Amino acid sequence: MAWQQQSGGSEDRLMKLKPSTLLLVLTALLLGGVVLLVQTQAPPPSTQADEPQNLFAFKESEVQSLRLTTLLRSIKFERDSSSKWQMLEPEKAIASDPNIALLLSLVATGTSQRSFTAPASDREQYSFHQPLATIEVTLANKETHQLILGGYDFNRSSLYALVDPPTDPKADLKVLLVSPNFDNAVSRSLEDWKQTAEPAASPNASPSASPNESPSGSPSPAPIESPSGSPSPNESSPPTVSPAPSSESSATPSPDSP
Repeated sequence: MAWQQQSGGSEDRLMKLKPSTLLLVLTALLLGGVVLLVQTQAPPPSTQADEPQNLFAFKESEVQSLRLTTLLRSIKFERDSSSKWQMLEPEKAIASDPNIALLLSLVATGTSQRSFTAPASDREQYSFHQPLATIEVTLANKETHQLILGGYDFNRSSLYALVDPPTDPKADLKVLLVSPNFDNAVSRSLEDWKQTAEPAASPNASPSASPNESPSGSPSPAPIESPSGSPSPNESSPPTVSPAPSSESSATPSPDSP
């Protein structure tokens, strides 16, 4: 009897604990669902939806020198004393002002619609280990800035870029999305970065009069030939000289001669 009473008491206590245990389990599941819902709706902590921001704060006219490095070559440009752009590397030549102006305009006035923070280990994911181009500018006050252009985003509507990236290779990266127009601005042949040579005019060249043109400047009429090949009345011809009569033909018999 004692054992039965003890067993019955244990069963009563177990029955009393079951509803509370079930309540705890339901509560834990509910809280877990709420946390999961919040995490799926909230943006990742490393992503920021920003307002449009300028890439740099300097003006195009402040740039004194420019170096463009791509997968194919490295080109250096510099303004001379007359503010004319000159190519210094890999060749020395007069640079193409329109092409350099387009690139500098994108750098100085370009904006980014969105930026986010990524760990340094994701550098290859955005093609920063083999960038499309690296643009280094030096201002008149000796201040330097750098823009690294990586690969395209998933829908090819923007390029990933780094503005003045950190020198510490382990530091986090602030990745910006910039205009794809940068691709056209940097993807040029070496000849496109040079000024197009204009053909030089000969100083002694003067318009010459055509053979059929009269001294007054009006063309003289061309001689017109008749169908038989003889010159027309308008064409001057040398005067014809009739032969002199011979002595025999000129002598006429007199009536007195036999």
